[in-house]
Amino acid sequence: MTHNQFLELLVSPKTGEPLKVADNGLSLTAPDGTVYPVLDSGIVDMVHPRELFEDDAREQYLYDQAYQRYDRGVSWVFETLNHSDEAATREFMIGLMGLKPGQTVLEVGAGTGKDSALIIDQISPGGTAVLSDLSPNMLRLATQKLQPKDVDVHFFLGNGSYLPFADGTFDSVFHFGGINTFSERKKAFAELTRVVKVGGKVVIGDESMAPWLRKEPTYEILWKANPLFRAEIPYEDLPATVENFKLHYIFGNCFYVMEYTVAAKAPEIDVELPIPGKDFIDNWRIRAEGSSK
Repeated sequence: MTHNQFLELLVSPKTGEPLKVADNGLSLTAPDGTVYPVLDSGIVDMVHPRELFEDDAREQYLYDQAYQRYDRGVSWVFETLNHSDEAATREFMIGLMGLKPGQTVLEVGAGTGKDSALIIDQISPGGTAVLSDLSPNMLRLATQKLQPKDVDVHFFLGNGSYLPFADGTFDSVFHFGGINTFSERKKAFAELTRVVKVGGKVVIGDESMAPWLRKEPTYEILWKANPLFRAEIPYEDLPATVENFKLHYIFGNCFYVMEYTVAAKAPEIDVELPIPGKDFIDNWRIRAEGSSK
């Protein structure tokens, strides 16, 4: 996929409508007049809303300030968590997608590109990696680090709750380490699922200390130092079109990673099917109605 083909793939993150690519390739315009500029290094600014919610704006600012020391800081965090093997754990997470050469993958929250490099390796040769982040500085650093020969890589600034792609664009989607702070988390899960083909994989993870460890002394120190470790796994935010769901705890059981396959539709429950072998009508609906009296 060439850079121009990538630009033509993008749609309005607000409405899903096609965008008009400028003749010089330096901007895209939505039918409502919103302009999305192409920045240095080919990064496309697809952030929506243009004025971010307060929490998202704060996270963008913090990551923009920390981009040069971010990798060192994250590695220190993982080292404190049971002296975890960061490289092996990242390989495990990426491996959950079951990627193959030639596939097209979206990573939301790519940061400086640590996981992106593993994705690129697994879809090589012939694949396409689309990498996004909310922080311009983090993403610029990723563009400098990631310049593979056998995989097309495209970058855009974006809000994970408003993805600028049509339904079923990607073979897989990956996100790790940010969704706890998303202002519109439920919408983000819907978007991360929507843009994946039916049968494709979604892998998402973030902080969430395992419940059976939360009263252990060192774990109490951990969540007092960083309240994000107290976050609950956001089961309630998952869309209905999820199947083959699996959950893994990693990094000293302080982070979770969920994986699931995208289904064509939500499962159907036949609440009207009569229970066999009875001499009177009985089914789930009748039992539910009876329990509410």
